[in-house]
Amino acid sequence: MSHLLILPLMLLNSASSAAASPDFAWFYCAWAFVLAYCVDLGFRGTGRNFPATASWLFRISWLVLSALLAYRGLVLNVFPINGAGEILLSIAWGFAGLSIFLDLVFEHRLPVWLVSILTAACLFAAEWMGIEGASANQAGKPLLMMHVATAILAYMILAAQSLNSVAYLLQDRALAKRKFGGVYSLLPALVPMDKIGTQLMGAAVWVLGVSLIIGTADWVQSALSLVKLPKLFFAMITWAGGLILIIQRRRHQLSGARFARGSLIILIPALIALWLSLPRGSR
Repeated sequence: MSHLLILPLMLLNSASSAAASPDFAWFYCAWAFVLAYCVDLGFRGTGRNFPATASWLFRISWLVLSALLAYRGLVLNVFPINGAGEILLSIAWGFAGLSIFLDLVFEHRLPVWLVSILTAACLFAAEWMGIEGASANQAGKPLLMMHVATAILAYMILAAQSLNSVAYLLQDRALAKRKFGGVYSLLPALVPMDKIGTQLMGAAVWVLGVSLIIGTADWVQSALSLVKLPKLFFAMITWAGGLILIIQRRRHQLSGARFARGSLIILIPALIALWLSLPRGSR
């Protein structure tokens, strides 16, 4: 494990410049996730320690990303929601952290190579879109901050459920066609993926519901601003669709495959709502 400490130390050395010039810090962190992807997928089969090494590298990279975000927040005194880049950083952090939580608590490990490359893609996209350096005026609006935080958390959970659904559908197809090698051997079993998927969708519906209550109250207080209506509309479609899915699944009215496909469909209005939620200067 000692060789895994070299990269985190290099990344932490660049954390001191994260507030003033964060590009290098996010760049190094993104490539750390790329390295975890390569170790888990590209070198699998060349040694028994590579899967465990990839998992630990992914976790350490996430800890470094957490440290960078915390340092940035403390220095700038700002919550990372000021632009598309910052929101993507938050989503990447929460998405990767949620996958680690599922692994440690429920022993349900999503493919490290897939989670790693998606997290890296979010970090690279955040750099490309630009990460705001100035602090926005977020004081005096605790409920609005809670609305944004719960919405982002809900989208993180939906992203994890979408990845879980893709893995479920791939594994289901593999079993139907009796294919057990290649990429299919890297996927979890169907039963735990189905169970975790139901729990993730239930959590997403609950958290998004809280966000919608606060967001609707803010919309009414803003004299029914038409600017916020499309965002609330698509978020409501996402919430209603997720609620219908979770009710039907728990009543055994949907198969695991249909529930997984429905979860992917629900992601579409969620992405639209997220896009509409971005600050105007970021679009």
